[in-house]
Amino acid sequence: MRHGKAEPKKPGILDDERQLTPEGREEVLRTVRVLNLRPRYVVSSPLKRALQTAELVSKVMGDVEVQARRELVPEIFGLEELRALLVSLNADKDDVIMLVGHSPSLEDVIQELLNGFRVYLPPASLACLEVKYPELSDASIKLYIRPDYLKPP
Repeated sequence: MRHGKAEPKKPGILDDERQLTPEGREEVLRTVRVLNLRPRYVVSSPLKRALQTAELVSKVMGDVEVQARRELVPEIFGLEELRALLVSLNADKDDVIMLVGHSPSLEDVIQELLNGFRVYLPPASLACLEVKYPELSDASIKLYIRPDYLKPP
């Protein structure tokens, strides 16, 4: 999942500290409320807007454990970081793990997993993939949700 819409970049505010806007919070909630899943973990980039998104996701899904992980920082995240992250979580082949991150790094990893198929993730969008683990092969997209596809409450 990509984090929700965030405050614009401003002088004097570090990119890491940009927060979700009220609209961004609402879009995250709109996206997550249609899901019928309970991940083992919600793993988030440590940047504030991603962590705020992960916390909203956790509340809607029944207080799932949220972990902030440096591997999901946009300048770092790639396929090898995903593999290392899953190993460090002791992920099982049947686990559902939700990642909350940034564009374009999340889109780039999804594209690698899907053998070149590009998925665009606007803010608060979600792509659910089924991936053979630990090989990270035979990936297929099972669900794609964008908040603008959903009716506001």
